[in-house]
Amino acid sequence: MTLQTQLVLHVLLGQPETEHYGLDVIRRTGLGPGTVYPIMQRLERDKWVSSRWERVDPSDEARPARRYYRLTGDGVVLAVRALQAAEQRNPALTRMLGLVPESGGPA
Repeated sequence: MTLQTQLVLHVLLGQPETEHYGLDVIRRTGLGPGTVYPIMQRLERDKWVSSRWERVDPSDEARPARRYYRLTGDGVVLAVRALQAAEQRNPALTRMLGLVPESGGPA
């Protein structure tokens, strides 16, 4: 699992019950859209994440509709396991980046 995917999972695990839109994940990870959106597509394809488009009139909101992403129940479990495995492989790096889930639960 790439460091970029770990960063995205860390953001999603920070509030696993909350929907996150792409730009929010981009801002919180510091990664570019060309990195974040393909990661989200892979996570959705693998059923770790579900997504939906918000229903808004772009002219009323003065912005395009957002696509919201959220970890699935299985995705939460898999993400925690993946971040824990990454921490075992490279504890100094994951601790430095703050990617270690607290006490076996979501970060």
